[in-house]
Amino acid sequence: MLTPAFNFAFLPDVTGEDAYWAIKRHATLEASEKPRDYQPIEMPRNSPTGFVCAFFATVMGFALIWHIWWMVVAGFIGAFATFVVFAWRDYDEYEIPAEEVARIDRANLAARRELVTAAGGS
Repeated sequence: MLTPAFNFAFLPDVTGEDAYWAIKRHATLEASEKPRDYQPIEMPRNSPTGFVCAFFATVMGFALIWHIWWMVVAGFIGAFATFVVFAWRDYDEYEIPAEEVARIDRANLAARRELVTAAGGS
């Protein structure tokens, strides 16, 4: 089964407390031959911002514990600079075209139908 970069090709229709059971129960009927209108999906790009800021925050925390004030300042400047640089990126999202979403979703639906059939249809 192909793992998509997105969670849902369409937002799930939640109408009650046990929506997962109802969706799972009707999955084979819902994913039948009816055509679906796929839309492009915007996805965020991967970013090392959290890791880099955590590194500088760890340095700053170590320096605060041991009263190394120049290292506190260096850690703060590093974390702040990382945040500012990554906050003003021009290309922070990308788009998965509707055709690609449709191809991936159809492959996943076919794989799910195959699993349900192999499990006895229950």
